Amino acid sequence: MNVKFLLLLCAIIGLLAAFSSGQTAEGGRASGIIGQRDTVEIRVFREDDLTTTGQLSTSGTITMPLIGSVKLAGLSTESAAKAIEAKLKDGYLVKPEVTVTIEGRIRRTITVLGQVQNSGVFELPANRSLTVVEAIGMAGGSTRIANTKKITLKRSGGKVQTINLKDITSGKVADVPLKDGDVLSIPESLF
Repeated sequence: MNVKFLLLLCAIIGLLAAFSSGQTAEGGRASGIIGQRDTVEIRVFREDDLTTTGQLSTSGTITMPLIGSVKLAGLSTESAAKAIEAKLKDGYLVKPEVTVTIEGRIRRTITVLGQVQNSGVFELPANRSLTVVEAIGMAGGSTRIANTKKITLKRSGGKVQTINLKDITSGKVADVPLKDGDVLSIPESLF
């Protein structure tokens, strides 16, 4: 193989990896699920004075000209654009075209403690949710002395839930999606 072909192939692979992770080639802007306190840019085609850039409030909203406060946290960038278009159509613009991009993300994490191979703090993916089973897998799996029937999940606000990993992996119960700030603790088995 010649060198030019290999360089071209590497460039294509790099672009594909960037796009599949939600990043665009334009300065790290991203699509995906908008998190609370993320910084977003909202553009309305041919309406430059409606362009809005800013960090979402603690309630997950941003204020735009004409339509006021709009809740975006938890929506995909595409769903957020459609929601804004609907509000703009309601008495302001005939056929608005809106794009929403995530300019900066607030780091969202979960913590896995106890009887796993590599306990620690793990970042939640930007474009999808992470479940208990996946988090334990990211931590290298449970140790041989782990009691996977009594895993605790502590949520912000003090809510604690006991999880049986075998029930999840056997399909008896659904896997639990994790949220920012969750703490999973896998205790040691007493025999």
